[in-house]
Formats: sequence, structure tokens, C-alpha cells
Amino acid sequence: MRKEAQLWLDGAAYDLDSARDLFKSARYNYSVWLSRQAVEKALKAAHLIVIRKPIPRSHNLIELARELSWDIPRAVKEHLQFLNPHYTVTRYVDSAVGKPSDIYDAEIADQAIVKSKEVLDWVVGNLKIS
Repeated sequence: MRKEAQLWLDGAAYDLDSARDLFKSARYNYSVWLSRQAVEKALKAAHLIVIRKPIPRSHNLIELARELSWDIPRAVKEHLQFLNPHYTVTRYVDSAVGKPSDIYDAEIADQAIVKSKEVLDWVVGNLKIS
């Protein structure tokens, strides 16, 4: 595997671990954001491995997954749809129409962590690496 792809996968795992840490300290908006970022990084690693071109600049999780030409299970599609909008809303007042920390709670953050982990497992499974 290309070293760059491994770095992206390592970054994905690190972000998911960080999301769990932020969840414990009730920083739910950032927990959701890092859960989402973990998926984006894993998908970009897959691009390097499967498509063998520079990673796309897109942040759209659904688009990144589709470009891999893999069969995307319904649950994974639903997870991507759930996670996708949290790229900006988790961090920016104008996107959240208020403080992002006020609109995220433990339930949403927990869902994001679980869904992110399932998508990461799907990506790694498709890459047939451990």
C-alpha cells in the first residue's frame, strides 16, 4: 500500500478516537465533526488505493464513495447521508444558524461515532487490509 494511503487511514482512525474523547467531554459538535472527518479520510485513502490518482478535493462523502465503483450497502449509504451535512454545521455559526455547540447532543454524537465506525469497517473490508 502507498505510504500516503496508510497515512490517510491512520488519520481516519485517529480522528475517530478523538471523536470518542470529545464525546466523553461533552464536546458533541466536534465529536460529530471528527466522526465525519474520519470517514472522509478513509474514503480518500481508498481513492489512492483503488483509483490511483490524486485524492479528490471534494468533501462530499456520498460522491467520494460513489467514485470508488463499489457496491454500497443501504446502511452505508444512510450513514453517509447522515454524516455528510455535518462538515460545516458542526463548526460554523452561519451554517448552524446559531452556536453549533447548542444544536448537538449526546444522542447525535453517539450516532455519528457508531455510523462512522461502520463506514470505516466497510472501507477497510473493501480494501481487504487489516
